Amino acid sequence: MRYSIEIGKIVEGALKYNQTMVLNYTKQLIQKLQEDGETRAVNKFSKLLNGKKKSTLTAMGNNKEMSVPVDSESRTTLAEVIYPDLNDVDVILSKNNVEKLESFILSYKNADKLNEMGIGVSNTLLLYGPPGCGKTKSAYLIAKELNLPLVVARLDSIISSYLGTTAKNIRTLFEFAQKTPCVLFLDEFDAIAKARDDGNELGELKRVVNSLLQNVDSMSKDSLLLAATNHENLLDSAVWRRFDYKLKIDLPDQESILKMIELFIKSGSQFTKRDKNELSIAFLGLSGSEIEEIIIKAIRNSIIFEKGFTKQSIFDEYFIFRNLTLQNANTERDLLKKKAKFLRSCDGKVFSYSIISRILGVSKTMVATLLGEENDD
Repeated sequence: MRYSIEIGKIVEGALKYNQTMVLNYTKQLIQKLQEDGETRAVNKFSKLLNGKKKSTLTAMGNNKEMSVPVDSESRTTLAEVIYPDLNDVDVILSKNNVEKLESFILSYKNADKLNEMGIGVSNTLLLYGPPGCGKTKSAYLIAKELNLPLVVARLDSIISSYLGTTAKNIRTLFEFAQKTPCVLFLDEFDAIAKARDDGNELGELKRVVNSLLQNVDSMSKDSLLLAATNHENLLDSAVWRRFDYKLKIDLPDQESILKMIELFIKSGSQFTKRDKNELSIAFLGLSGSEIEEIIIKAIRNSIIFEKGFTKQSIFDEYFIFRNLTLQNANTERDLLKKKAKFLRSCDGKVFSYSIISRILGVSKTMVATLLGEENDD
């Protein structure tokens, strides 16, 4: 059946006497009908909705009327809402991770077909892996592709020092996400989903995990839940099992790093294909956020000190990131030797003596001498 998610939510809202859910999902249904050219149905539902609420209709994806719940004690909001028209994040992932994300997105986009066959929609996704590799950005991408608001839970507001309030906040947030078309995203998930057999944790956290499990279990299959953690080994095994999709976001491969370099250098047209290749090889083993930080610092310094933004200036920042500085060397010559050795260790074929000499701003003979001294050592 077409529009099964929206119709199911409207019926659910009506049975629960939840007017907010009915109104929000009727708006979502109108938006989809408009996209499909169903003018007559659009007019019919719009008249019904206008009869209930005298206001200008807007698509759910751009509706800024969502009233985010707050903590009962501190009155701080429990989440931040990022609407599709403000969601302009760029994310670069490995081919394998992109394919898995697309599979999750397509599953939801084809909800009507899956529900018709009695299969159901995979609506929960756990993202895990090293920091700075794109887990949070992946959540933004999913919401953007589905044209839904992204509701990012604020753990600093959810976790309360008052007994029982944290569990209550979790329930409130899940109830909010149930009645509004959105993607609920729990970042730093391990903060509320740690293993209950951890002897160092207090009983309150165990109650929080139990509350979390109950809310995930009671969540409608038409709602979307994403979570991300850098410490998947800390998660409670029962929490782990609740997620249909589990995707490890690894450190970027060379192909992904090349795309990141092209994205971050922006108008750096002076960079040749060879320059980008050298940088991508040197950056292997770094996270996307670390690569971005290095390049942005190089751009910033080129503006502040009115000097050229070049491959050499990026390597200068990279050497600082690797602690290859004068403070960690005996002399300037010793520092040059350390830098030359590092570049050769990245890839001896790519970083030839001539390439290293241009990066370090010394002669090829000097590079050969420095590396010869290293071999003698």
